[in-house]
Amino acid sequence: MDDVVIRASRPDDMPAVADLRWRWSVVEGGVTPATTPEAYRDAMTAFAAAHPETHRCVVAQRGDRVLGMAWLGLVARPPTPDRPGRRLTADVQTVYVHPDLRGQGVAKRLVTALLEVADELGVERTSVHSSVDGETLYRRLGFGDARLLLQRPPED
Repeated sequence: MDDVVIRASRPDDMPAVADLRWRWSVVEGGVTPATTPEAYRDAMTAFAAAHPETHRCVVAQRGDRVLGMAWLGLVARPPTPDRPGRRLTADVQTVYVHPDLRGQGVAKRLVTALLEVADELGVERTSVHSSVDGETLYRRLGFGDARLLLQRPPED
């Protein structure tokens, strides 16, 4: 897969990133969209522009096509008396590889690139809410069960 480059996204990548998410959710997942593809591209572009400090995106590019993406959501932690310079926590989000590149290690390369960003930023903990299909990959990359990591779904 030497012809696939993993790199930080650029603002002009966001329409392609939006198209990947659209494909994943609408085409493959059967979600009924609440907007048009064009409006979704605009929304993704606006999101990325508005959140450069809290969300980092890496992409997989082959030739001139973006065919994979992964996001890292960053959350600042309040200081504690023993760690007044407490750092960030991070969440791996929205990892997707186009079917043309699946099974070739691209998802691993995308997530590894995000983990490198997390390490560079001094993130103290990185989590992921994985699909069943992705669990093996994340475990291979060092993710494990966190006994006290709890979550509460929103009330209807």
